[in-house]
Amino acid sequence: MKTDALYLNLFETTPSLGLHLAGYDIERGSEYTCRSHEFKRSFRVDAVFTPPTKDLPFILAEVQFQPDKDIYDRLVASYAIARMKKGKGHKGKAYSDVRMVLFFKNRGVDTGAGVWQPMVESGALQVVYLDEATERVSGEFGTRAYGNGTDGVSIAEVEVLASLTLARLTVTPKNREADTVLVEEFRSIVSLIAAEERRKFFAELFVNLFVSKYNTLTIEEIRAMIDTRDIFDDIGESRAVLEYAEIQVQKATEEATIKNALAFIEAGIPIEQVANILHIPVSDIEAARQAM
Repeated sequence: MKTDALYLNLFETTPSLGLHLAGYDIERGSEYTCRSHEFKRSFRVDAVFTPPTKDLPFILAEVQFQPDKDIYDRLVASYAIARMKKGKGHKGKAYSDVRMVLFFKNRGVDTGAGVWQPMVESGALQVVYLDEATERVSGEFGTRAYGNGTDGVSIAEVEVLASLTLARLTVTPKNREADTVLVEEFRSIVSLIAAEERRKFFAELFVNLFVSKYNTLTIEEIRAMIDTRDIFDDIGESRAVLEYAEIQVQKATEEATIKNALAFIEAGIPIEQVANILHIPVSDIEAARQAM
């Protein structure tokens, strides 16, 4: 799964996550709706958080995992449009408080605000580094949520915690020991969600992301890390796992074919004839020979 798409999915289904990461109050966060919105041609905003009433902030957000020197300009341009005469299907004019948030993977992909730095300093444009924010707020939020037991924890708070765990998985380097611990943390959080459909939603996202992160492991290793208990009982039926298994089989088949091709050439069969017999490009065989 494309990583920024994961966040947009999370923001759409759990708007409280976006508000919480940006430092906003989530008391009414579950009442927000979040959708991608095109304010004008060439000005599509990743996530538009629409509040239930006009007295709450209307928030425009972008998620960025690669350096983009124009990202600040595009967001500010969309912000200006949102404060102007409202367009078809857009309610920006109705809200007196319109804010901006940039979610960067880390500081390394932030190319700088440039002329918009005063807006950053004033708080009109908030910059959030996901690797730092997810670690910080998940710790603070988790401590507060679980400090006096789980009886008083709302569904919205539990779902934000689950989303934060998913987010942490995207911004931390591969570490099988640490991520195995994260699996158990995620399992304990999601088990608190009463609605089966929502539990499955978060579990499927977790498996999808996990498979994408550890795409060099075998399917057996993936299953061993995630385990198959509780909410992950149907991991073997997960679309992400099945697709990953298919890719692994295809990869193994291709490797075996190349190995046979090299053996044929070693036996003296011309490379063009080998390529024709095995139905593979000559260039693939030549690349394998050079890699030996």
